[in-house]
Amino acid sequence: MDYHEYELEDFLTDPEFRNWVLKPNPASHFFWKKWLAANPTKRNTVLAAKEIILSLKFHSNNEVDDKDQGELLKSILGKRKPVSGIKKMGLHTIAFQAAACALLMIALSFGHRASTSTELEPVFSSIRYIVKENFKGQKSRITLPDGSTVFLNNNSSVSYASQFTGVREIFLNGEAFFEVKKDSTKPFLVNSNGLVTKALGTSFNIKAHKGKKVEVGLVTGKISVTAVSKNEDVEIINDTGGRAVYDAADGQLDISAYDDMDFYKWTKRILVFKAAGFDEIEEALENWYDVDITVKNLNRPITYTGEFPSESLESVLERIAFVEKFSFEIDEENERAVKIIFK
Repeated sequence: MDYHEYELEDFLTDPEFRNWVLKPNPASHFFWKKWLAANPTKRNTVLAAKEIILSLKFHSNNEVDDKDQGELLKSILGKRKPVSGIKKMGLHTIAFQAAACALLMIALSFGHRASTSTELEPVFSSIRYIVKENFKGQKSRITLPDGSTVFLNNNSSVSYASQFTGVREIFLNGEAFFEVKKDSTKPFLVNSNGLVTKALGTSFNIKAHKGKKVEVGLVTGKISVTAVSKNEDVEIINDTGGRAVYDAADGQLDISAYDDMDFYKWTKRILVFKAAGFDEIEEALENWYDVDITVKNLNRPITYTGEFPSESLESVLERIAFVEKFSFEIDEENERAVKIIFK
């Protein structure tokens, strides 16, 4: 596929490009990372198209399949007439078209951004949703419309309204640390995999990766947590180090406390392991350093504890290897490929 000649509408209607935006995987992430580095003049166009597709997905209440999205976008952009298979459009499809038209107008004002976490400049005063996303190996600091701060970890994303009206509501996928500006008239809500965390003026950490338990840790102030499936049950946490763990699979919400305050050291770029199994170590290193790890000859349990303040991947692996008795290789031609061999 020759993307060098692509303009905004071409990226929007390309199925492979949309798959990368909506369903990224290591291979597609690596391809586009390298392609953008080699084609810097196309960076703004690619990021604008990416933001539009993410915003369309966020605004859609119902699913529109990939084929229909492509055809609708082509129709909106005047590329060609819609095919007969989508002439009978429901309300969600009409809304999709309207949103696409509006977002394409916004994209015309899209300016330079250095990060993959980008924001569209407003063209008109209506409230829109902003999506911030970090790939593996990235961390960012985000200032919300009310002045609150979000520290977004790698392989994570947040979305929120460009203006907060009655409620300050955030949607989180992954891990983030929140420093909330106090405003008693506007509750601050974070939705994360079926758990709603509420705060007025406080700081707390949430880890909510898809398919895993949600963990909330309080640093200052007071929060409440509520499972969406049991919205009448509200648990209050007002002790520093207080912890809530929610399992969406069975709706179980448990309140306890962390043994220490290491759970948010990642915001200071300190990587921490506490009696971690090797699956946890492997996942953390892949996300932290944006690498792909292959493990061979692991035939025993690992429970590793260690702390690494802003160290290189090679340094981290050397320290862990000394304790856990393995060797490792970092591919010279592809530095993202790491092989670990246990003795």
